[in-house]
Amino acid sequence: MARYLFRRVIAFCLILLTISLLSFWLMRLLPGDPIVKHLGTSYTTENAQAFAHQVGLDKGFFAQYFTWLGHTLTGNLGYSWNVSPNTSISEILSKTLPPTIEIAFFSQVIALGISIPASVAVVRRPNGKLDRATNVLMLSAYSIPTLIAVPVLTLFLCVRYNVLPGPSSWVSFAEDPILNLRVCVLPALAISVASLAGHFRFLRNDMIINLQEDFVVMARSKGLTNRRILWRHVLRPSSVTLLTSVGLTIGGLIVGLFVAEVYLSIPGFSTQVIASVDTSDYGLLQACIMTIAFIVISIQLIVNFLLPIIDPRIARD
Repeated sequence: MARYLFRRVIAFCLILLTISLLSFWLMRLLPGDPIVKHLGTSYTTENAQAFAHQVGLDKGFFAQYFTWLGHTLTGNLGYSWNVSPNTSISEILSKTLPPTIEIAFFSQVIALGISIPASVAVVRRPNGKLDRATNVLMLSAYSIPTLIAVPVLTLFLCVRYNVLPGPSSWVSFAEDPILNLRVCVLPALAISVASLAGHFRFLRNDMIINLQEDFVVMARSKGLTNRRILWRHVLRPSSVTLLTSVGLTIGGLIVGLFVAEVYLSIPGFSTQVIASVDTSDYGLLQACIMTIAFIVISIQLIVNFLLPIIDPRIARD
């Protein structure tokens, strides 16, 4: 177990290092000059040289990279150049990350809260009427992109029936907990649609396979009810594929967050990423990329940690 986790942690660090180097290089290929965008009408040769020296753009590529890496490892992410001039990047992230994390969390709560009971319900009679109808519904949901789900749900839930607050209604949890949770429902519901269908398909198929195993036959011979067998004995080994599904859907979840936050005017992490790309704010953009990479890989690491707990055979293999 320890050796298994050690290998995963080493891989985690190497992947982060590789992403940091590639993203640092790719940012330099963005169109536009960050110095020109920063100085604007006050651009002169002298001002440009002074600003380049101030932020380190007059150094070579590797000198810039290792300087940034050293500062980052000590917790110094630097300051924004163009999006929020002279504002600490750590401060920017601390303000924009909470809404994004909150919406992502609730989207997975919705997805798991629906997919698990639905999977348990349909595997009682595989290929029955309920199973076929649910499969059609989930496949339809999986084919709906977030780009369509967000405006459609906004039209019905906010405009036509006025059940939920509309765009530009975001407030923090500290300001108004009830309104904050109501605002979270729409983007979380829109983002969870694809994840919900994916979780359901993975879990349903694995539970059907596990229902054929010898331990289920033994449990039935002891007189255990179907409900107890499904929830206590079949769901746990089937959770391996469910956890895998959660890890695989993180990338799509992030894309969905970008769409939902922009469309609903939520002041989240996505707005900072778009603004940093538009203004060639290298420092902020690099911090945003590494934050996304860290979150995604951390979730994968957590999944890898939980898998051998659920199924010890994984660690032995």
